Amino acid sequence: MPDDPKFFYATVGASQRIDLPNGEILLPFHFKTSGQSPYHTSVMRCSFDGKKLSYVAHGDELSRPTELGVEYKQPGGRQTGVFEPSLTRFRGRYYLTMRNDRAAYVATSDDGLHYGEVKRWRFDDGGDLGSRNTQQHWVTHSDGLFLVYTRVGANNDHVFRNRAPLFIAQVDPEKLHVLRATERILVPERGAGLGNAFGVTEVSPNETWVTTAEWMQGPKGILLPGNKYGADNSVYAARIVWKTPNREWDAR
Repeated sequence: MPDDPKFFYATVGASQRIDLPNGEILLPFHFKTSGQSPYHTSVMRCSFDGKKLSYVAHGDELSRPTELGVEYKQPGGRQTGVFEPSLTRFRGRYYLTMRNDRAAYVATSDDGLHYGEVKRWRFDDGGDLGSRNTQQHWVTHSDGLFLVYTRVGANNDHVFRNRAPLFIAQVDPEKLHVLRATERILVPERGAGLGNAFGVTEVSPNETWVTTAEWMQGPKGILLPGNKYGADNSVYAARIVWKTPNREWDAR
């Protein structure tokens, strides 16, 4: 990273990136200066020579907008910023989803570096998505854009940070909201967290996998050897089989 104090803490985490046709990479990341400063999210453009990934530039530095005229003042910067972003490209436009302790946010871009308004994720009926304090990731097909997430309100308060089950739902790419009627459980909840560190892999034009594992952690962050709901550290590969091939699939 550039020698700048604001990059004192900069990390990529479990983000989804975009590999460009020219071999460069658009890599979303978050950063903060130090201490209690808020997190910011940005996308860096990187070169890659086959061995070394090198910083070239980065785009807009995004932060969570003040909502309803009230800014949260809790320490740590996690509630006043946005972090752990994931990036996708759908029909020529870039979509960035971001985490916050209280909610989840989305922004769009024409070039992958410069973004418009940071908006709170909501359902199409206006209700809050309810994904908080955890990551979301994209499942992208040429015929539709989908979000994978966890949320509150699913009889899951016994799960640490409500991080299970894993839901998938279709996104309206123009209105930037989640279509509630399309929501499905992708990986079931058995008392252990599934969200945050999960991955999405395009296996072929006909199939996409979402992989995760049961994180044996109790409501107060205590590691559990087992629990009454049946979780046992299982590893999941949820296979999404498309009715029509993904025309945007790239064999690399």
